[in-house]
Amino acid sequence: MATDSFHNENIQKLIDSVRIGFRIQNDVRVSEQSVKIFWKEDYDFNWITAKQLINHIDHVFEWKRQMNSVRRLSTEDFYEYVLPYRSIPDNSLTDFSDIYFAFMDKYLKDIDKDSVQNVVQRYNFVINQLCKFFPLYPYEEEIGYQELFFYGFHDCIPIASYGVSILRACGIPAAVEFNACYKQFQGRHYHGVVLDKNGNWLAFNPESSIPTSDNSSFDTKDILNIYRFMFSEQKDTPFFMEKNGEYVPDIFDSPFLKDVTSHLLKTIPLILPYRETGNNNLAYLAAFNSGVPSGIIPVTWGKINRTKQNVTFSFVIPDRYYFPVYYSPFGKSFSFGEPFYLDKGGKIIKSHIEGKADDVTLLRKFPMKQGLVDKAVKLIGTVIQASNDPGFQPCDTVGIIADTLQPYFQDIKLDMNKGPYQYYQIKTTDEYPHVALSELEFITDIRYGYENVIAASPLPILSSGDTLSEDKTEVRLMDEPLERIKWKSEYDGNPQTSPELYPTIRFMLKKPQFVTKIRMMPLNADNGIIAGNQYELFCWNNGEWKKILSERARYNYITVSIPSGSLLWLRNLTGGKEELPFYVDSDGLQKFIYP
Repeated sequence: MATDSFHNENIQKLIDSVRIGFRIQNDVRVSEQSVKIFWKEDYDFNWITAKQLINHIDHVFEWKRQMNSVRRLSTEDFYEYVLPYRSIPDNSLTDFSDIYFAFMDKYLKDIDKDSVQNVVQRYNFVINQLCKFFPLYPYEEEIGYQELFFYGFHDCIPIASYGVSILRACGIPAAVEFNACYKQFQGRHYHGVVLDKNGNWLAFNPESSIPTSDNSSFDTKDILNIYRFMFSEQKDTPFFMEKNGEYVPDIFDSPFLKDVTSHLLKTIPLILPYRETGNNNLAYLAAFNSGVPSGIIPVTWGKINRTKQNVTFSFVIPDRYYFPVYYSPFGKSFSFGEPFYLDKGGKIIKSHIEGKADDVTLLRKFPMKQGLVDKAVKLIGTVIQASNDPGFQPCDTVGIIADTLQPYFQDIKLDMNKGPYQYYQIKTTDEYPHVALSELEFITDIRYGYENVIAASPLPILSSGDTLSEDKTEVRLMDEPLERIKWKSEYDGNPQTSPELYPTIRFMLKKPQFVTKIRMMPLNADNGIIAGNQYELFCWNNGEWKKILSERARYNYITVSIPSGSLLWLRNLTGGKEELPFYVDSDGLQKFIYP
């Protein structure tokens, strides 16, 4: 049957009816049966049977006989990337390889398994098609690989674990990798890699991407070191290199990790002075991360040479900001050098800035994102038009965005010499037909006596010298009650949403009325100081962040006295996750470690 025939209306109705029936039956099954939990929180040898292992080994060696790509593998790679029944050590094991094979192999019989791209493409297709039949994810616990078929949030860990385990069960050499953390954002990501016929490791995200020959589709610009889960013990890991009793950070406390950063990113060796006392064998380079209580995550380790009084790191990524630290036996971090930026050429750039220790004004907890700034720039030339004809024929241009909008409320004054008008619209340019405005209010004067008004949002107060005072005559004009329009992104109170898919926004009144100003905010990440939010300010000092301020912001700025040249971290306890360390320069301006 031709693929196009599936787009026939009658065929689609038939498919939809099958899906509806399947979902109803599945919901009944789910309600009647307990959650499927077979995995054990124990060593595998306590519950995996000899028969399971023998069948698994026989099955995998059969792939070595049948498939050219498996036959070409070195013995070491075969044992590491095809034979193991686990893809992540210590992860829950709900199914065994025979279950994975029985599920997926029937979908791969008509394709060339020596092409890892074809196999992954078919895997993604099968999972995505099955998702169309299953209902929303119904479980609070793990049920096995079938959880991949249910709509709803799925964490990248099971996605990568099941994906790689299923591919291995079908004879594809594969592994799971993860990045230690990100340059600027919280969390980490688990992904899969497959070994192609040329011996290259290709990265991909199961279900959503296909490995490419040059890994160009895998975004690495913001990640720190990448680690692969191995089957065999890796003797060059902190798990084995630590001195008896030495603390090893949790991320590295495993014998099955291998640093594979170099297959996706440029790395360099780096030697740093180390003159600390103690018996540690290891020191670490850490990266900032606001998602952990300590505010830093170690991302790579180095071997200490006490004779030469230095430490050597083998795999360091340039264009990253690092905190050199070591750990006490109880896990407390200490500095063995000042934080530094390693530029793209591998040169250490000291970020120490001699600022004043006087009171400084802080306006942000995270730098403005260039992509959002670019959108604000493209709004220049956007016009506000007014008319008494609903089709805007004719219309008057009563205002224009002439400068780059800043990431907070600001006013565009309108020309009402020919007003009042019944209809208003925000019209973007032909070059950029996207209304990337997150918030929008039509302002009028209370003295007009209009009934369809509510209180307007205040303009920001950005410094102690700001003479801005509330204009009690300004109110917000409404064309509909707020409760009816809050679903619209320009009225939802969220600076991070906007109607940018559309070229215009219209404001349609029941009768002509004066609009004196448009109060608008461009799409932004909401990382400025928010009045009413609770903040903490930390200063980096000898391996840890020490709190120097805790206060609720009264305005859109915070004033604080800081130590000269200190590295700072401003944390919003009320909301938001994006935070980044910064210095304050001699002009009192915040300089973030990444612009």
